Amino acid sequence: MRARLALLLLFAEVVITRSQTTADVDFMKSSPLGCFSRGYEFDFYIPNTNINTTQLKLCQEHCQYVPGCVRFVYKAFWGECRGTADENAVEIPSESPYLIAGYRSCEPESMQPPPRCRTETPGNGFPGTSPQSSQLAWPGGKQPYSLECWPKRWDGAPLACTEVGVLDSTKNGWPGKCRGLVEMHGINGTACGQNCRENPSCQSWQNTVYYSCWQGLGKDCFVRGNFVPREAERLQHGSVRVLKDLTGYQIIGLWKGFDNSEGFFQKNEDAIAFCKHMCYSDIRCQYWTYAPNFGCWLEDASQEYGPPYPLTLEAARRDTDFAKDGDCVAGEYIQHFCPATGLPSQGEDVADGATECAERGYRYEPPSMFLSHRTVEPNWEACRSRCKWTVYCNYFAFWPDGGCLITGTDSQRVMAESYEVISGPIHCNASYRTAAPSVEAWASQTTLPNIGHSEVASVTAAPETMAHMAEIEIPIFGLDVGQLAANDQHLLEGRYAEAIAKTLALPVSEIKEGPDQNDLDAQVHLSPGVGGGCILTAWTPNEPVSSSDPSVLRSKLKTPALITNLKLATTQAQLPVSALPGAQIQVGEPQVGTKEHPLQALVEPPSFWSQWWPLLIALTFVPGFFRAAPADRDRGCGVPGEVSF
Repeated sequence: MRARLALLLLFAEVVITRSQTTADVDFMKSSPLGCFSRGYEFDFYIPNTNINTTQLKLCQEHCQYVPGCVRFVYKAFWGECRGTADENAVEIPSESPYLIAGYRSCEPESMQPPPRCRTETPGNGFPGTSPQSSQLAWPGGKQPYSLECWPKRWDGAPLACTEVGVLDSTKNGWPGKCRGLVEMHGINGTACGQNCRENPSCQSWQNTVYYSCWQGLGKDCFVRGNFVPREAERLQHGSVRVLKDLTGYQIIGLWKGFDNSEGFFQKNEDAIAFCKHMCYSDIRCQYWTYAPNFGCWLEDASQEYGPPYPLTLEAARRDTDFAKDGDCVAGEYIQHFCPATGLPSQGEDVADGATECAERGYRYEPPSMFLSHRTVEPNWEACRSRCKWTVYCNYFAFWPDGGCLITGTDSQRVMAESYEVISGPIHCNASYRTAAPSVEAWASQTTLPNIGHSEVASVTAAPETMAHMAEIEIPIFGLDVGQLAANDQHLLEGRYAEAIAKTLALPVSEIKEGPDQNDLDAQVHLSPGVGGGCILTAWTPNEPVSSSDPSVLRSKLKTPALITNLKLATTQAQLPVSALPGAQIQVGEPQVGTKEHPLQALVEPPSFWSQWWPLLIALTFVPGFFRAAPADRDRGCGVPGEVSF
């Protein structure tokens, strides 16, 4: 009776937790656009304002009672009001989609961008000789992040801005012969411009002679044999602030937009203007430079790399041939923002053609799984089905030209080259339409894989098959994992796994780099942190495994022993000096949460066959033994050629 009651309470807890998550999503979707954004946090918080709460709405109300609170961060599923922030706190992207940044109030007057989005520019020390000096050159102590001042939907995607302008047009003499665009299947060329205006990540568009629609950043737009579009435009969404004049600089990490090798430009001023327009048309572009003998170079966020953050003199060079290319070198460091008058009203920003199984404007990096390849599918549903029937596949991405790429749990969600890219997880409940992943995907898509790609992880799973894994996040400052070779990082992760195991008094085999119990080494995972340092992530069965309460493990980790063990592990790893600029690490406060997970190896009872197979074998042979002749039994074996039973 007690066992049944315990299982009933466990199942009720799972249902309540998921209903709370659903309530949070419903609350965000019913609030004015731009009030909440998933996947963001702040660089500092008002001290001693963290509380435990069960709902996002209650966390917002808590912020209203904290003096000076303008925004706050809520950690979904864990039920933690992680902190409140004043108007000077900088919004930074988080690696965890569980974090939700919200405003104190969803009233328009409370959702104004901070003062730095209107007035802040760097001092003379930017770019600096080091990341620290570059950061300190800003009045707020930190260089802005990309899209920091751009309004976002609750799922973290950029909101459409109703303020849209035309930078270049074939009606005004712009050739519009851009290469590198993506065909938008299902959109007639005559509707291409309007569709691009509605998508904040659409930079330019073409309507071809076949009335097909092409969109994207577009490069080399001036000379292209045997090609003339019916109509083309380059657009600017929102407004732009110039943060620094980059005349005389070469910025490392930019990509070429065009050059003048075909002799199209007669004046450098015209080439500079078109180069500027390319960057102004992409809300993710922050840098552009032009030199007559090298062409136009700009930040292209769709590529594998870009300028480092924060920008330093190591990447902003003044001693190169590019930087010294005559008096016509030009460039800017800019910030995109959408004025308050350009924000859409509630209900305007509705994605078309996507459900809760998918979202627009994002893909996954790396883009494909090991030994997988790009295929052409008729629609995104078919691409998702391909992933669903592929072992170890967890995410899909579908391009408007029919391209389909699938990938596993090691991929990270990144912004796609085109807003028309559709991507998402393979497991979801398509019962209603929304532009964001489902509640289930939101609560599990980052690191929790679908074991065997079955539906055992569904909320309908039997309570007796549910266990809980604990996710441990520990901030480590003073360690630059980007300076570590692969073997050094692997060694350090093993040392840190031993340090956590020692602190928790567990075998090191119980410390995992992910929630799945299959094919994982006994190690943790180190990833670069925002603003310096790194994040140590580890998984281990919760204590007790049947409980979703992480308080036991949390109390064991919040001890001086953890700090001592991690520092000792760092010393024993003998890391290069470049990875430890301060010669000593600092350990932040550990965060522990739990995740329901079908750890069948831990909680599934043994099957009938696994328990009783020895008895069944014995019953098969023993009767024959007793029916054998007495002489045969005395010899212990049958006579060759004779039947013993």
